[in-house]
Amino acid sequence: MKNNHYLATLIIYTTAIVLLMMVHISASVGCFSGLSDKSAEVVGSVLPQIVIMFAIPLVLLILVRKKSKEPITLGQVCNNIGWNKISFKNVCLCFVLGICLYILNIFIASLFATLLRSFGYQFSSSDNAFTGYDGLVISIILSAVLPGICEEFLHRGILLNGMMHQMGVKKAILWSSLLFGLMHMNVGQFFYATILGWFMAVTVLSSGSLWGSIIVHFTNNALATYMSFAEDLKLPGANLFSYLFSNGLTLIITSVVVFVVIGEIMRHMARDKFNRNLDRYTVRYLAAEKQFTTDHFEKVKEVLPRIIQGLPTWKATAAYIETFEQPKQARPLEKAFLVAVCFMGVTLTVLSFVWGTW
Repeated sequence: MKNNHYLATLIIYTTAIVLLMMVHISASVGCFSGLSDKSAEVVGSVLPQIVIMFAIPLVLLILVRKKSKEPITLGQVCNNIGWNKISFKNVCLCFVLGICLYILNIFIASLFATLLRSFGYQFSSSDNAFTGYDGLVISIILSAVLPGICEEFLHRGILLNGMMHQMGVKKAILWSSLLFGLMHMNVGQFFYATILGWFMAVTVLSSGSLWGSIIVHFTNNALATYMSFAEDLKLPGANLFSYLFSNGLTLIITSVVVFVVIGEIMRHMARDKFNRNLDRYTVRYLAAEKQFTTDHFEKVKEVLPRIIQGLPTWKATAAYIETFEQPKQARPLEKAFLVAVCFMGVTLTVLSFVWGTW
């Protein structure tokens, strides 16, 4: 059975990445050198985020649905990419999750930064183009609000959903996370962006809404932006994260606590979503097992939640978000698009290691 939307997903994503690559290359050769630092910061955020990763993919998605004669109302498009309503409880949990992932991200980024420096990679130092409290607000909009919405729309909305129905949940999470890391086209960001992408993909599937990963992404980036201004503006918590990682003991304790909290939040959200849709998951499970009778249905519906609940946190989370859909065989053209977009991302990421940060 073929997934007619998979090829369209890859075409939309490849188009966005090609355009993004052109912007990166243009910036690296000085095409925006005539702009002031503030103007360059705005253009460098608005053009890739709003235009390339949101507006163009949205238009292409609508055209695809129109060509296939599917409903193209706003509600149908949102439903197609998983942009559903999210409960207030999950909103709060996702904010906490974003804070925990930011702390974990500091550790991961520091670890890989040390590794890259050992190979001779030099990170470029960059100062904030904007200053003061107004600059903090503008920077949060450019660095947290726009990426939170636009990057998540493209990667967890369009890409993850299209891949999941083609290759299953596990492979879709891995591929979408890898491509999210490569999308940055910067070896300094690749490692932690890929790992963060994995967590955000699981968050979408656990919360049942794209809003989940948008909130997590926004929180992570907003905290990073806040901390970059905190010392100059003497904001609360300026040295908090430095203290948490100040010695081996606090590093271990912080990492363990954060990882446990992340796992429990994801498991909690995934279990709630699973229980709300228990009938549908039971039907899918029985269909995957190729056995379906009323007796089977009632038995599985009763036993399945108990079995999953008894699993360790991360295995339980993986079981809760499993869709039980059978992977489909990719066609040659689909494989070619996936290889091409990976090749472009890998090439520019490697070049960023050779030449330095874009």
